[in-house]
Amino acid sequence: MPGLGEEPKVIVTTSRRPSPRSRSLVKDLVSVIPGAVRLVRGHNSYADLAREAIRINADRVVVIGERRGNPGIIRVYEPLRSLELKNIVTFIVAGVKLAREAKAGRPENPQTLVVEADGSEIAEEFAEAMIRAFHAKLKPPGGTENYVTARIEKVTENTVKLTFHWRESLVGPTLKLRKPRAMIKDSERS
Repeated sequence: MPGLGEEPKVIVTTSRRPSPRSRSLVKDLVSVIPGAVRLVRGHNSYADLAREAIRINADRVVVIGERRGNPGIIRVYEPLRSLELKNIVTFIVAGVKLAREAKAGRPENPQTLVVEADGSEIAEEFAEAMIRAFHAKLKPPGGTENYVTARIEKVTENTVKLTFHWRESLVGPTLKLRKPRAMIKDSERS
């Protein structure tokens, strides 16, 4: 959807009645994902979210779902011209430490998200999902320091810890993510 030379935009929002922690997680994610914009969900349907994505030329819509009043799932969608949202990546949230709880800072106008996996198979799978979901890169762009590094470390066979760093300082949220049955959805275009 973005034009030539234009950075992709990502809408980040919540389920319809979000908890304060989910709203804070949205703010934290918007601060570390280049091109991300926060959208207050309100009564907007998925068709409304797709319409807004098309209007602002966003090619991803991220919806933070809840489980027992805490962020429980992150679904990344591709908006379609038919005003539908096609689920392309899903992460199960097993734990969240918000930026304010970790006393983490905020990056200054990041231009690129770079993924670093610890070499484990599960971390590599999550890195691939981050690339698909957020247009992350595997290598820092040359000649610039305006990038956030997403570090992925294996915790268990199906769980990773995701941290964000800006010039070696911790920024944004710290997430413990569990792999669902199908993290990356069918890559066919609709």
